[in-house]
Amino acid sequence: MTSLQNQRTKKIIFMGFQELLLQKQFSKMTINDIADKSMIHRSTFYIHFNDKYDLLEQFLKDKSSTSHLQVAEIYQHPYTTFANIGNEQLLPIFKYQTHDQEFRNTLFQFIMNFIMDAPSEKTELEKYFFIGRFKAINMWVEQTHQPYDAFVDYQQLDKIFKKGKVEQKK
Repeated sequence: MTSLQNQRTKKIIFMGFQELLLQKQFSKMTINDIADKSMIHRSTFYIHFNDKYDLLEQFLKDKSSTSHLQVAEIYQHPYTTFANIGNEQLLPIFKYQTHDQEFRNTLFQFIMNFIMDAPSEKTELEKYFFIGRFKAINMWVEQTHQPYDAFVDYQQLDKIFKKGKVEQKK
């Protein structure tokens, strides 16, 4: 296949996948579902992607490349930055998939890779500390059933991230 054909096919798969992400939980999705929604043959899918996790990661890379993420902003306001990563295109997907553990794990892996690969003045150790704090807050929210949603309450989560504690209401 020529490069243009590859790009076109990937775009078609991304469009079908994006639509499917608003209709079905990622963990319940099959390659057949993705191929059917994209109107391609299953074997065509495997020419471009290893599995649905690879598709999700490449889909997120594609969407984030058009959103002009600023690394400095991520370190200052990680939840706000990631909540706004895809604006009107990705936010409905994030909200729909918010309780799907496989989706969240893959999204976190994407975020971790993005932070580690992004050029910055931070040392490798500082990047790992940042990732650890980000993950710790997400685990705290999930495992202790805190009333926060990362794609709705991102400003409050940024405050918790910065201060390392929840401010008590007066």
